[in-house]
Amino acid sequence: MDDKCVCLNIGGTVFMCFRKTLKTFPESKLAQVEQLAHCYNHERREYFFDRNPHLFQFILDACRRGVIHLPKDICGIVFREEMEYWGLAERQVAPCCWEALYRGESELKTMQMLVHSLRKGKKTRSGVIDKSDIKYRVWQFLDEQKSGNIKTGRVVLQIWCVFISMVILGSTLMQALATLPAFQVTPSLAEQATLRKYSEWYNTTFGRTKPHPYIIFGDLCCHSILTMETLVAFVVCPNKQAFLTSSVRIIVFAGYISYWIDLIMEMNLEKMTTVHALRAYIVFKYLNVLMLGRLFYITRHLPAFKIMGLTFRSSKQELKILGFMLGILVCVFGFAMFISELLHQTNINNVFVGMYWALVTLTTVGYGRYVPYSVLGHIIAAACALCGVLVLALPIGVIASTFYTFYNYHKYAAKHLQLTN
Repeated sequence: MDDKCVCLNIGGTVFMCFRKTLKTFPESKLAQVEQLAHCYNHERREYFFDRNPHLFQFILDACRRGVIHLPKDICGIVFREEMEYWGLAERQVAPCCWEALYRGESELKTMQMLVHSLRKGKKTRSGVIDKSDIKYRVWQFLDEQKSGNIKTGRVVLQIWCVFISMVILGSTLMQALATLPAFQVTPSLAEQATLRKYSEWYNTTFGRTKPHPYIIFGDLCCHSILTMETLVAFVVCPNKQAFLTSSVRIIVFAGYISYWIDLIMEMNLEKMTTVHALRAYIVFKYLNVLMLGRLFYITRHLPAFKIMGLTFRSSKQELKILGFMLGILVCVFGFAMFISELLHQTNINNVFVGMYWALVTLTTVGYGRYVPYSVLGHIIAAACALCGVLVLALPIGVIASTFYTFYNYHKYAAKHLQLTN
């Protein structure tokens, strides 16, 4: 009975095999084909299944071999659905084909993350929006950097993007130039008297100079433009709740507020005579560093920076391994270096200094401030340097591979969204 041939019509393609071949996997649908009377054609004396014949040839070949093999050019998700239809388990797939079986699932997850990232920038839309509304068109121009007029809108949009990026970079440059002696002036006598109190209270040299008036004026112009742009974007934003809950916008807005408060306090510096007023002045001056978050606005619509963020979010496990291995090696080599230099007059005089030295060495920075002097210390330093190159390079290579995958698939996801919108 098992030597009798069976005809299987799979999507119009006829396959013939022995009955004993179909019984290789007893729990499969092929092993119980005699019970599928509704699929049997008495005129043709064959079983008909409306399935893909190209995929079935690998199913039938698995019955002959006793193990499932599939080529790498077949989508693993589709083949798993075919295996589920015929009642074959995933454990019956040969180890050499595991990558082809599960790669499709990984690629689908990658595409879903990319599509979600591309659509995430549009979350500030809510409800039914009239695209002809002036507010919506201004919002498209300011935040999403789109224009409905194909001919002239694209040119104006590019000019605006370049202009606002130059304003952001100009303001950052102004703040950097303000720290150079060539762009600083001596405060007035009244301001010196006020700042001298703070220097006496905290024994510091803060306040001996201040930025040149031209630097202050240039920074004021840049901040006026950026603050006005932020306020206009908030007014025309369709979803103000999403606008206010954006982490980057919160940081940048806090930086703008601190700048204007600091500017007002600096213009009235001679009137601040109490220690609390001077402390507030110093706090708001240091909070200006939050405005550096606006540099991320330049990278909002650059795919490479978006993909870099996706890479870090999807490589959490690799980053955990990197941090865990780095922590273990820092502790081991830090203690070892401290013990090896314990009997020598070196500046590695405690374990924490040894850990700092190990961290600098493992990350291949090597400042050179802390160095070993003993022979054992040099051996430990060599081992530490080799571990930094060999061990830490492994998870970094995986992260780099993830970045390449995201970067390679980004163009397909962007094209898919253009076709579906």
